[in-house]
Amino acid sequence: MAKIHPTAMIGENVRLDDSVEVGPFCIIEDDVAIGAGTVLLGQCRICSHTTIGKGNKIYPFAYIGGDPNDYSYDPSKGDSGTVIGDNNLIRESVTIHRGAHPGDVTRVGSSCFLMAMSHIAHNCQIGSHVIMAVNAVCAGYVQVGDHAFLSGNTCVHQFCRVGRFAVLSGGSAISMDLPPFMIGDGRNGGVRSFNKVGVSRAGWSRETIRIVHNLYNTFFRSDLNTSNAIQEVEKNFPQIPEVLEFLDFVKSAKRGILSGGSGRRA
Repeated sequence: MAKIHPTAMIGENVRLDDSVEVGPFCIIEDDVAIGAGTVLLGQCRICSHTTIGKGNKIYPFAYIGGDPNDYSYDPSKGDSGTVIGDNNLIRESVTIHRGAHPGDVTRVGSSCFLMAMSHIAHNCQIGSHVIMAVNAVCAGYVQVGDHAFLSGNTCVHQFCRVGRFAVLSGGSAISMDLPPFMIGDGRNGGVRSFNKVGVSRAGWSRETIRIVHNLYNTFFRSDLNTSNAIQEVEKNFPQIPEVLEFLDFVKSAKRGILSGGSGRRA
C-alpha cells in the first residue's frame, strides 16, 4: 500500500502504486495515476486527469496538470490531460499545465530535469533527457526534442520548436525554431555555435561530428540563404541520419529558423 502522510488529501479514482510515497500537505485530485517508486516530497499538487510514471521525484510546491493559461479553455466541454514519463526530477515550484481543449494532452518524457520555477504550458510536447534550468519557460504548443537544454531565464514562444541536442543560452528568448544540434543565443539573436560538447558526450563518432559541424558552417556561417543552404547540403553532404534530421526540421519549420549570429566562423 502506498505510503501517504496523514496530512495529504487524496481524491477519488486515484491509482497509486504500492511503492509511491506522498509527503505532507500534498493534494492529489480525482482521476490521477502515479507509477511505482514515484515520490511526492510534500506540499505539491497533482491535478485531475494526470498520469505520472515510475521513479519520479517531485519537490514542494510543484503544480502539475493545472488549468492552462488559455482564454479558450472550457472544462465543461470535456477533459484534457497531462502525461509525465519516468525518472524525472521536478523541482520546487515547477508548473506543468494540462491541454487546452478536450482530448488534448501536455506531455513530458522521461529522465528530464526540470529545475525550480520552470514552466511547461498547455499542449507542450517535451522529449526525454531534457534539462530546463531555473525560470526556463515554454509557452503553449512548444515542442522540445530529446537531450535539449534550455538554460536559466529562457523563453520559448508558443508553437516554436527546439530540436534534439539543441541548447538555448541563458537569458535568451526565441520566437523562431532552434534547429537540432545547435546553440541559440539572445532575443532571436541567432545560432551562435554547434553543440559539439553535448553530442561528444553522447558518444557521436568523430566523422559524424565533423559532418554536422560543416553543416552548421554551411547554414549559419556562410552567405547562403536557407533555400540555397538546403540545396548545398543535399547535393554535397553525406546523407547520414543526423543530416536528414536537420534538413527535415528546417523544411518543416512554420515559424522560420534562427539565422546565423554574428561572430567568426567556428
